[in-house]
Amino acid sequence: MQRVYRFCLGDGSLTLAVFILIFFVFVLYPMVEVGVVRRIWLDVAFAAFLAMGAVFVFEPRPLVRLFLVFLGGAVLVSVLDHFFASSWLSAFRSLLTMLATALLGALLLARVMRDGRMNLNRIMGAIGSYLLIGIVFTQAFRLLAEFIDGAFAIGGTPASFAAISYKLSYFSFITLTSTGYGDITPVHPYARSLATMEALAGNLFLAVLVARLVGLEIDWRHEQRDRQRARAPNETEDETEDDAKGKSPDGAPTGNAVR
Repeated sequence: MQRVYRFCLGDGSLTLAVFILIFFVFVLYPMVEVGVVRRIWLDVAFAAFLAMGAVFVFEPRPLVRLFLVFLGGAVLVSVLDHFFASSWLSAFRSLLTMLATALLGALLLARVMRDGRMNLNRIMGAIGSYLLIGIVFTQAFRLLAEFIDGAFAIGGTPASFAAISYKLSYFSFITLTSTGYGDITPVHPYARSLATMEALAGNLFLAVLVARLVGLEIDWRHEQRDRQRARAPNETEDETEDDAKGKSPDGAPTGNAVR
């Protein structure tokens, strides 16, 4: 049990969380679109992932508590929407999921940006935060498509919410990475504005993130170098005292003792 606790506190948990997120986004979500997995199981899987994120991230406590409130609300509304299908319940679920995802991304990013040396696990945590941006905008696009019919077009033809809902994750990530194949396009001004915001957020996030990670690594190296320089004079003084006493640092006689 202690090993599990130490693992959750360590940076290795960041890598595990990112691999689970990658499975959710690039494997499980397409399976829902083609009908292999039902939507309710997708919601359950994502809620489980968010709950696991709460296990991996402990601080700051106020944000963690707020995250758990949004997560619990999203799960409850998802269950209600499954039994009592309603556009308002679906929209409320998207809103709560968006807020919970955004908070988890902020919590992961805060853990990645802690002082100390950069390693592969912390870099993976930063990648996870980037992927969570795509999920946040996926839910924002769902909210928009839920209430504005034809806000997005598929192949130039305005699409209904039923036709576009499962494709919005794909649209969000190609927008985040500024790929834009053109098969899905934002038509409504609000949709175009939101897509522009995501494209800017994706580029700015990467630029600022890389600069910050490099800065943390440089600061850590400078700190280690300063510590080595601070230890060097003390070690020299100890060796000088040992020579004066006729002893080596391990206590053996050196033959240089003052007679």
